Amino acid sequence: MIHRVEGELTRDTCTHQIDLAHIAIERGVRDIDLSDVERVDSTALAYWMSLQRWSRARDIELSWSGLPQQMLSIAQLVGVDELIGAS
Repeated sequence: MIHRVEGELTRDTCTHQIDLAHIAIERGVRDIDLSDVERVDSTALAYWMSLQRWSRARDIELSWSGLPQQMLSIAQLVGVDELIGAS
């Protein structure tokens, strides 16, 4: 199963998107696909970090795909690109 995030991943939508991802992960999803995300801001990194921390606390390993170029660029600017595998 794949959890597909669509639309925006910004400070206006992040909390809701995290809640949706928690539900999906609790239902067994281990793959998060961001390829349908149209717009991000730096909050997208907080989304990624929050889900990583939450899932690891439950011994769950997530797989990520389709990280938007904007998100990868922001990660590089703030020096966390290696954490998300964007280097």
